[in-house]
Amino acid sequence: MDYKEALMNLRDGKIDEILVEPENFPDFQKAWSAFPYQNTVRGIAHRAGKVTYVRAK
Repeated sequence: MDYKEALMNLRDGKIDEILVEPENFPDFQKAWSAFPYQNTVRGIAHRAGKVTYVRAK
C-alpha cells in the first residue's frame, strides 16, 4: 500500500480510514513522519497492535 497517497486521500475525504497491521507499521511510519498534515488525522489503537487512522474532527 502507498501510505503517502492513502494519508492524502484520508485527509481529503476520499477514504474513511486506513487500517495498519503491526507488520506494516514500519512502512506506514515512514510516510507518517513525512506527512505535513498530522493534525488532520488521528490513530485509534486496537488489540494485537492494529491501528486505524481516521480524519480528526
